[in-house]
Amino acid sequence: MSVVRKFHVTTNLSKLIRAPGGMYVPEALKRGDAAIEASRETCLTEVDQALEAMEALVATPGFDPEAVYEQSARLIAFCGVFADDSLATAARSLCELLDRSGEVGRRDDRGVQVHLSSLRLLHRTEADAATREAILAGLAQVVDRYERDANA
Repeated sequence: MSVVRKFHVTTNLSKLIRAPGGMYVPEALKRGDAAIEASRETCLTEVDQALEAMEALVATPGFDPEAVYEQSARLIAFCGVFADDSLATAARSLCELLDRSGEVGRRDDRGVQVHLSSLRLLHRTEADAATREAILAGLAQVVDRYERDANA
């Protein structure tokens, strides 16, 4: 008959938890919120610049969809400080539109314009939750056209 041997492994995390010092969760959350608030204006400025860059790109005939996609992805990266994720959702929707229109080989300049206008409406405005949801639903319909066309 064999003997069962048990091993107790102490992880680094368990050592850190038991170590004296450190900070309590409420304090860590408070510091995290302060750090986010400190970077809030920088992120808002970055979003402004990404929107301006996209609008400048789209203003030129035959604009490069990849460049617009890159700016939209840049915008998403700076949306982490916002409690409401509607702006990031709209930017992801624009990326999806650019992907799908590229897959079918059909540009959708009007769809891109609609997305840019929606991004402007969602950014730095006090739109209520219902308005934001309606805007996002409309953008989803614009993107879903490509899925319907692909399945038809």
